Amino acid sequence: MNFLKKYLWLISLCIGGFGTLFIWFCLPRQSQIDEWWWLVVKFAVFAFAIIGISFFPNKLRASHLLCCLPFIPFLCYIIPRLSFSGIFGTIQDPVQQGEFYTVLYLLCYPLIMMSIAFAHRMGGGKPGQSIKICLIGITLIFSGLLDLCFNTANGRPLAESLDYAYHIIIIFGRSLTWKEGLIFALCHIPLIVLFIWLPLDKWFEKIGLTEKRTEEKNEWSM
Repeated sequence: MNFLKKYLWLISLCIGGFGTLFIWFCLPRQSQIDEWWWLVVKFAVFAFAIIGISFFPNKLRASHLLCCLPFIPFLCYIIPRLSFSGIFGTIQDPVQQGEFYTVLYLLCYPLIMMSIAFAHRMGGGKPGQSIKICLIGITLIFSGLLDLCFNTANGRPLAESLDYAYHIIIIFGRSLTWKEGLIFALCHIPLIVLFIWLPLDKWFEKIGLTEKRTEEKNEWSM
């Protein structure tokens, strides 16, 4: 248990890193989800990355400077790729469309969530709290909130059906109407409340992954 307690963050980050390489080089880069196991692999890799970040040692000198590391992939790859597609219109190419989708949803949004969780951890946040940040973020994007707002955010009328929400289509086997999508999104509210309520840090203390800390409790700590 002492070994796991000491190196859980490193083991998880290594698995998450190699898993990311597998997704990037071995899975199709497209918005459609043709196979269930694609989602399983992506969720598993994301889970290991979250665990690695949430248990990352935060007693290092100048640990706050580590929060600057996400700037590098953003500035060196993600933003240049997205900017190129937006400026030169390569999104019209089906291959480039798949690349655009992969960079935006498999790199950009997850990295935003993990950067926030990492910053919280480096600021002294508990592992369970950092995990909750990512759980809420991933629940929101899979709730269909983005798909519901897609047309209105771009000044277009409401879509009759969410035929571009492939993560929902693979669950129901068809496109949902806008009203059905709204109900589907609202059904995720209890799940988010559950994540907020879960006493993850107490569980980690009980199984010996973290040490008990005596600190002032506030109304937001769970």
